[in-house]
Amino acid sequence: MNKFQQPGIFSLLNFMNWNQKNISNASLKKLLHCVDEPHTSREDQELLEEQRDSNIKLSTEQEAVKNSITTKRKNVFYTGAAGTGKSVLLRSIIKTLKENYGRSNVGITATTGIAAINIGGQTLHSFAGLTPQTQYYEIEDIIENLSKGAKARWKKTEALVIDEVSMLNGNLFDKLNRIAQHFRCNEKPFGGLQLVLTGDFFQLPPIKNDIEKVKYCFEVDSWSESLDHTFQLTKVHRQREEEFVKMLNEFRYGHVSEKSSQIMSNLEKAPIYNNDGILVTELYAINKYVNNVNTAKLAELPYKEMVYEAEDWEPKFGGRLEALIRNCLAPKNLRLKRDAQVMLLKNTTSELVNGSKGVVVGWFSKITSKFYEDVPTEDSVSLLPVVKFINGQTKVIPPFEWSLENKYKKKVASRRQIPLILCWAVSIHKSQGHTLERVKINLDRVFETGQAYVALSRATSLNSLQVLNFSADKVFAEEKVINFYKSLTELA
Repeated sequence: MNKFQQPGIFSLLNFMNWNQKNISNASLKKLLHCVDEPHTSREDQELLEEQRDSNIKLSTEQEAVKNSITTKRKNVFYTGAAGTGKSVLLRSIIKTLKENYGRSNVGITATTGIAAINIGGQTLHSFAGLTPQTQYYEIEDIIENLSKGAKARWKKTEALVIDEVSMLNGNLFDKLNRIAQHFRCNEKPFGGLQLVLTGDFFQLPPIKNDIEKVKYCFEVDSWSESLDHTFQLTKVHRQREEEFVKMLNEFRYGHVSEKSSQIMSNLEKAPIYNNDGILVTELYAINKYVNNVNTAKLAELPYKEMVYEAEDWEPKFGGRLEALIRNCLAPKNLRLKRDAQVMLLKNTTSELVNGSKGVVVGWFSKITSKFYEDVPTEDSVSLLPVVKFINGQTKVIPPFEWSLENKYKKKVASRRQIPLILCWAVSIHKSQGHTLERVKINLDRVFETGQAYVALSRATSLNSLQVLNFSADKVFAEEKVINFYKSLTELA
């Protein structure tokens, strides 16, 4: 078995059947022989992800969207409620776009660093050659001062992907259109580039600023002029209960019916979970609450602490480590103990995804091939955490590498760290894109459009959800967003 046959997290054994006395060191070494292999190549990571994604079958509506983009080569915006498979579809589309145009001719971008890292791309600002300051310059000044590298990207790129486009200011969308037209010497929308846009305007809105009035992208003329089709995915994959799906759709549109209000009242009581040691994840609107909860809970555990320090790298000149760190959920120092509640930060298989919840059940030594229930004094350097996940699988978790690349696809920054974070509590903002099997949501201090909806839609079932401080006035959506979605094509 070579490293490409491993999904990045390696099977150990079902923890409940673990009996280390009956397992030879040779068997464990064979099972975990790839643990030491470095995750340093973007190509390696992409191959692993492609192998994983090849096992995922797209739904009929997802296939229709993909066909419009990759076969008919249309400019498309596709959207959908939380849990409709937008990210799964995007990975499949990106793979085919690379085959169509060549890997270096596809601009893979997102409006946030976290989203960009998750799809193996870069921020839209980085691709475009803009900074948080220069994006507000007049278009003539932007064009005149754009770097040679950015100009070359605009000229060479054949297809541009923008994830989380809902968080992009419409004024900037207009400027990007004009930049592309100028450097491609083409008056067609975006200079003839194929556009692939995705996001959900009902979730977190564009970032407000004091310089100019914030507009949604769909409010500017270049939006409709640039797109051939808009699609709305309707099949929800995250939640299976029809009652829950219906309620979330109400909340998405800012409406709370009497029946939904009663359901939320009933959710104040904590569900009864299996006694498997995996606790509920708490979601808060404010980061301060999250940090306080995680720090206190870890301190309460009566076990030794294991600290994993991230391996950060950037070249001597032209590095982008600061940008990577700013947008990477993996911490510089990851502090773990046995019984710590943790969340996986990477999609690894169809069963273990970004957001999968588990509990640390012990440590595996790469040197002695032994399992320890607590951190041993004599062998702490070589230890990897062993995590039991909600689905019953127990895994040894090796390090993973997050990286950024320049226009030549050369690595310019990386962070290598165990892909876990403490998750007794998580912020609503950082939970976006996650699926949480057991979740307790505290809606105190909710302040943003769509924030309550984002939090509630992380849950997979009403039977594994607890909600505190709910009130109908915390569920709201902007009228302009509601009207925009009413105009979209729904795929049957």
